[in-house]
Amino acid sequence: MTEFDHLPIDITIPGSAEDPRTQSAPEGVVIHRVPYLHPDDMTTLDGIPITTPARTLVDLAEVLDQDELRATFETARQRGLLDMDAVRASRSRVEWRPSLAMLDEVIEEFARH
Repeated sequence: MTEFDHLPIDITIPGSAEDPRTQSAPEGVVIHRVPYLHPDDMTTLDGIPITTPARTLVDLAEVLDQDELRATFETARQRGLLDMDAVRASRSRVEWRPSLAMLDEVIEEFARH
């Protein structure tokens, strides 16, 4: 058992939240709906479609504070997963979000390093 075993699994579903089909999440799963997921924001790991590290960083800005987001960017950098061009491209494709100003500050901070 790890420190992350108690955390929910977050999934992103492209399409309208107004979709008349009801889709409830099973226990321990959080559904995030987005209007569209660009093909460059998706990849596959062990046969499972997932968002790219860049898109994940963009999405995490919605749920992390600025210090936590910086730490996550740094972890991605240390693991060789931080591609600033990909982060910028993913950021340019997301719909308006309250977190975008904070995200832009972190992107610019890491672009300078």
